[in-house]
Amino acid sequence: MRKILIAAALLVLVGCASHGKPITQWQIDQIEEGETTRQDLLASFGRPVVTSRNSDGSEIIGWAYAKVGFAGSSYQNQSLTVTLDPQGKVLRYTTSEVGDPRR
Repeated sequence: MRKILIAAALLVLVGCASHGKPITQWQIDQIEEGETTRQDLLASFGRPVVTSRNSDGSEIIGWAYAKVGFAGSSYQNQSLTVTLDPQGKVLRYTTSEVGDPRR
C-alpha cells in the first residue's frame, strides 16, 4: 500500500511543472525607463534567462516563467524583455503573458 501511495504522489508531482518565478505586475510597475538600472532588475527578478549585446553597446536581458498543470490541463507563460542603454539603465521593456484560453 505504501508503494502505491508513493507512486501516486510521484505521478502528481511529475504531472505538474514550472520553471522560473512568476513575474508580478508590482515588479513591472517598479521599472522606470531612464532610471531603473541593471542591478535593480537583478535584485527584483534574479538572474536573467537570456542576455545579448547589440553593436551600439546596448544590452537586452530577459526573464521567463512557465507553468504547466497536471497532465497539461492548464498552462501559463510570462516573459519580460528589457533593453538597457550602454550605461546600464532601462531604455524600454516588453512583457507578454500567455494563459490557457479555456480558463
